[in-house]
Amino acid sequence: MSKTIGVLGCGWLGTPLAEKLLASGNRVRGSTTREEKVNSLTERGIDAHVLRLGDQEIEGHPEAFLDGLDCLVVNIPPGVRRDPKADFISRIRLLETHLHKAAIPHLVFVSSTSVYGASQESVTEADQPLPDSHTGQQLLEAEEILLGNTARTTQVLRPGGLIGPDRHPVFTLSGRNIHSDGGERVNLIRQEDLLPALEVLIANPDLSGTFNAVYPEHPSKREYYTKEATHFGIAPPVYTDNPAHLKGKKITCPALNALGYSFSHSIWSSEL
Repeated sequence: MSKTIGVLGCGWLGTPLAEKLLASGNRVRGSTTREEKVNSLTERGIDAHVLRLGDQEIEGHPEAFLDGLDCLVVNIPPGVRRDPKADFISRIRLLETHLHKAAIPHLVFVSSTSVYGASQESVTEADQPLPDSHTGQQLLEAEEILLGNTARTTQVLRPGGLIGPDRHPVFTLSGRNIHSDGGERVNLIRQEDLLPALEVLIANPDLSGTFNAVYPEHPSKREYYTKEATHFGIAPPVYTDNPAHLKGKKITCPALNALGYSFSHSIWSSEL
């Protein structure tokens, strides 16, 4: 059955998600912070709205954007790395006030596996997150705020590091000397796998909870980025720490798998 779905944040992930939802016969509203992007979203069939989520107010017309939605996907980054003073929690509290007023029945919040700390080793959705970064701490608090509204279905999706079209960390790491973390496991997911994972959650409007989304292969950063650099023909990063053994978190996804979801797009570019 066709739904009216909102995508708050039509960027690298939100725009292709909106297009997939449209292709499935849904009506889609999408938000952007940039006026100049409205036409390109409209041309794709997306009902485009300009919204800027601040600490004290939402610029634009959030009531019109939220009115009558069957589901809302919130896909907005904390922005803490770019601006350490960014108050993501105030923005989420403000957003939650508007969601409550609009009586949104189904919310999907795109979080991150950064809510888990590097020392947690093997991790599933049943494990209590122990974030060791400012971004992870803010995301975990945001999750708790949104999950606290039990009057609706709230689903938190925690994807690993994102790779896909025009996005791969190996290009940033290329040629660098890195003095630590070479033995740490990678926890990654391709955009092509993350989009259907979101569709699975949207198709389950009565199931609240948290869901990891990480490809089930976890080589070391040293192995992975060296091979990826070779594939792309660029200088690999040089990890100078001891390569004795794998360490760090290994995130698995039993909650997502229980919904019948399976990963199909390798994190190895040579296998695509």
